Amino acid sequence: MTTRPGISAGNPQGGFTLIEVITALALGGLLLAVAGFGLIATVQGYFLAAENAAMSQKAQLAMTRLTNEYLTCYDCEPTVDPDNDPTTLTNVLGSRTLILNGTNLTINGDTLIDQVNSFTVQYEADNRITITMILNHAQAGSQITFSTRVLPRNTYKYRGPS
Repeated sequence: MTTRPGISAGNPQGGFTLIEVITALALGGLLLAVAGFGLIATVQGYFLAAENAAMSQKAQLAMTRLTNEYLTCYDCEPTVDPDNDPTTLTNVLGSRTLILNGTNLTINGDTLIDQVNSFTVQYEADNRITITMILNHAQAGSQITFSTRVLPRNTYKYRGPS
């Protein structure tokens, strides 16, 4: 039987040396650090996915509302600079004014969606209207573009860009 230094063969009192304890603590700390970084990456990924889902839902709701507004539009007036000028349209529900106020897109003063970086309404020669919104993604620090095309039902007044 071999014995550790400092422990006599007649005294079988066991234990760990200081080097073994320090090594075990260092390895344990290293494993906890790696696990901690993995946990942080997982939580950040969760927050990123949650914001993506929330932004997609908000953008889909806003695009559906804008599509419905322009679908029944019978007096759609293109504006030169929709980021600074209000876009006005008239549909069966009355007159609507779309304004990008800071980062909020509003319809008649009511906020439709926030975190908007850019909003454009492009009128095509075939009477189609392309609506594009660029939203700011806070978690990723980037921008996401949402776009849709609408062919208004009541196009007898508007016949394409001038």
